[in-house]
Amino acid sequence: MTIRKLLSQIKLVNKPSPRMTKVAVCAAIALSVVALLVLHSAALDAQAKADTWREKAQQLEQENDRLKAQIDSLGSLESIEQIAKDQLGLVDPDTIVIQPEN
Repeated sequence: MTIRKLLSQIKLVNKPSPRMTKVAVCAAIALSVVALLVLHSAALDAQAKADTWREKAQQLEQENDRLKAQIDSLGSLESIEQIAKDQLGLVDPDTIVIQPEN
């Protein structure tokens, strides 16, 4: 059989669909729209969280670089003396400390 013969045997019947079918299709469309909105909201939330984590990672990388630079400078005598003075309150042996009376 050729395609023309097959097409000539097909008869389209225009009969109204049952009301329940129309309601079901409308409900399916409405649920699909709601699902798409929920998915879109979830995607936006995930994007915001990813941006926050990227920013935090960048801050941690900067802090890491700062700490590496500080570690590199710790080997010098000047940095050791500065830490001893600033953080430990130590002074050079030749330094005279004068403290005011309370």
